[in-house]
Amino acid sequence: MEFDNYETVLLSKEGPVTTITLNRPEFLNALSPKLMDELDKVLEYVADDSNTRAVVITGAGRAFTSGGDMELDIAEVHKMPAFEWREYDIKFYSVIKRIYWMEKPVIAAVNGPATGGGLDLALACDIRIASDKAKFGMFYVRIAGVPDLGGCYLLPRIVGLGRAKLMAFTGDLISAEEAEHFGLVDKLIQESEFANAVHVLSHKLGNMPTKAIGMTKQAIHRSLDMNLDTSLDYCNNAQLLMFDTEDFQQGFTSFLAKKKPDFKGR
Repeated sequence: MEFDNYETVLLSKEGPVTTITLNRPEFLNALSPKLMDELDKVLEYVADDSNTRAVVITGAGRAFTSGGDMELDIAEVHKMPAFEWREYDIKFYSVIKRIYWMEKPVIAAVNGPATGGGLDLALACDIRIASDKAKFGMFYVRIAGVPDLGGCYLLPRIVGLGRAKLMAFTGDLISAEEAEHFGLVDKLIQESEFANAVHVLSHKLGNMPTKAIGMTKQAIHRSLDMNLDTSLDYCNNAQLLMFDTEDFQQGFTSFLAKKKPDFKGR
């Protein structure tokens, strides 16, 4: 597999679950251009891989990711003319959009600090499960910058407008416990139990009806920008699609027979 030669992103599979590990631990997994390019290609692959039914994104070492690489990314791009910078940043957007629209569940396993663009990356995921050693910060303001990898869209939808502004305006680092209180963290786990908790959740989702999760994910995301009538109509059409899947037939007949369904993701 071509990804075996990647240095900044590692790919591993266990059953229906594919884990993507950001692999620059000596730099707290900072988002260098090379890492984002490799991550984009890996995400494209797992989105199309029928054997992948759930995705985990995590970081090597003691951090999830500290965000943009100050030397390889930010130090260079702030010198670019406006339109050159825009084209450069669009490549980074691709990673966020692949995660957000992927028709599979994507878990951010936040093992340590997730700051700046690293927080944006976690926000794009469907579920954030965090170790009690994790910390979170919208650090852009610390260098007089604006959150430009989805944070302005995603953060207020997850934690509410006031808390999003509080995090973005101050750039304060908050604990995993406070992040859970904000609604930023969906499951908070003690460090000693973290790996097992990620395994249990990811494999649970990996054995669920993948197409149903994918269509539900699409319906939830698109409904954020719809009125009620439009959302009802969208979900009705999505449900019609599900009636033709193998998993729906399995789920329906198993329910009637009072048996546990054996979903295949088809």
